Amino acid sequence: MPTSNHKPASRGASANPANRFERLSCEPDPECAEEDAPLLRTQFFKDGTKSIIARNDSPDVGFGASINAYRGCEHGCIYCYARPNHEYLGFSAGLDFESKIMVKERAPELLRKELMSPRWKPEVIAMSGVTDCYQPGERKFRITRKCLEVLLEFRNPVGIITKNHLVTRDIDLLGEMAKHQLVSVSISITTLDEKLRKVMEPRASPPQSRLSAIRALSAAGVPVGVMTAPMIPG
Repeated sequence: MPTSNHKPASRGASANPANRFERLSCEPDPECAEEDAPLLRTQFFKDGTKSIIARNDSPDVGFGASINAYRGCEHGCIYCYARPNHEYLGFSAGLDFESKIMVKERAPELLRKELMSPRWKPEVIAMSGVTDCYQPGERKFRITRKCLEVLLEFRNPVGIITKNHLVTRDIDLLGEMAKHQLVSVSISITTLDEKLRKVMEPRASPPQSRLSAIRALSAAGVPVGVMTAPMIPG
């Protein structure tokens, strides 16, 4: 846990609040605060999950099945509703959420297994129901792309939500899926003010990059929409 009272550079949270499930917690000494914000590097850990398709029956959620290749999200959005989930892993909902990322490396393999099950009835699967499937770590791990390859093979429809221009890397797959009416992409754009973006979504793509992603996806024939919540101010 960082011991400085200064907000780490390019992070959404300023500290690690105590985990509500832990009996002990640490508090930094304000008299020992460093002058400069500490450099906080992202750490990746293997997630040993044994299933990949999560289900929900909430009337407030527009999908029943979802895939989340990562737990935690390096984008570090200050308004993210998924932060408290990190406490179930023994981490903090603060800086831990955006710097200690659990990676489901077996996600494509598990997805194939679940789609092959006689119990599976094809339906739209949402990607990024909790954390962004195109967060920075996806450049290295490519789990989202591998899952899309499986979904295309099985002709199973998918809806993607992201705020990262990295989605354009997979235009070849998304374009092929669009030919079979298997995909839609929603790009989250909360503001066009780059200064505000750096405060709210410190490691997400700049607004202009997201607009560029919309143009590229649309040009490739991929159905694409915009998500605007939360509106600031609003």
